[in-house]
Amino acid sequence: MHGAASPARSLTLRDVREALKLDRAGRPRCPDNRRILQALTFVASTDNEEAIHEIVWDGFLVGAAERYAMHIEPQLRMIDGGCFAMGSHSRDLGHFCGESPQHQVALSPFAISTVPVTNALYAIFDGGRRGLPRSADNHPVVDVTWYDAAIFAAWFDCRLPTEAQWEFACGVGSPEQWCCDEADLPRYAWYSENSFGMLHPVATRAANALGLFDFHGLVWEWCRDDYDAAFYSRAPGRDPLNFAAAAKLHALPGHKVTRGGSFQALAEMCRSRFRFHEPAGFWARDLGFRLIRDIDRTL
Repeated sequence: MHGAASPARSLTLRDVREALKLDRAGRPRCPDNRRILQALTFVASTDNEEAIHEIVWDGFLVGAAERYAMHIEPQLRMIDGGCFAMGSHSRDLGHFCGESPQHQVALSPFAISTVPVTNALYAIFDGGRRGLPRSADNHPVVDVTWYDAAIFAAWFDCRLPTEAQWEFACGVGSPEQWCCDEADLPRYAWYSENSFGMLHPVATRAANALGLFDFHGLVWEWCRDDYDAAFYSRAPGRDPLNFAAAAKLHALPGHKVTRGGSFQALAEMCRSRFRFHEPAGFWARDLGFRLIRDIDRTL
């Protein structure tokens, strides 16, 4: 299993250096992305600036800015941010748990990829994916754990979206359940009603009003947040993120938020506000991700 969970143990800088080694092509040598994340978390927690620069910025992430500029930046769409009503009213909770209370959220500007990460893009990071047929290049990458997605994002100088950013980008900040009328959903989504049970290439359905594809259906998408059904009752009003574990030494996340439904999902599960979750070490044939980049508003 690529990115399979491994037992946590005390780390040393020697362990970290071993976990963060690169091959001759500049790709991670370690096949366990959970171990890589643990190593990155450990070295960041040391507050040793010299080690952080040597091992992380001049080591594991060397060339990340160039990879971002070449492969990621051209497919990003700028989002101005703004305020929107996140979640569902309690009276509407015939849908699923964790969607209430509805609350106002203000988001800073960000950029998000117009499509989920594809097999062709993922193969730049993971050479083992190069064995797939060329016809699958433009399909979304699947069978990836949250750890795989998070390390891939970091290696390209990006990260995964928060679920607030994901929901805003999906629904264009609208109070409606989808980016379109429900009757028009087949134009925008590959889901159980029209997918014939098959994965399809990205960007073969209509884009939403922001020019973004495949938020509804196709593949579930990992978000950065830890899942908590009660988080909305205490979420901050600006740029919310439920990721407390990241600040704790050796603490790695449990269940992570997934959004969007998939080619196997019912329309109800493809709603902008539908929250789901999986263990961070889980993977599936209808689970992928997309990338995000924060925007420095001072520029």
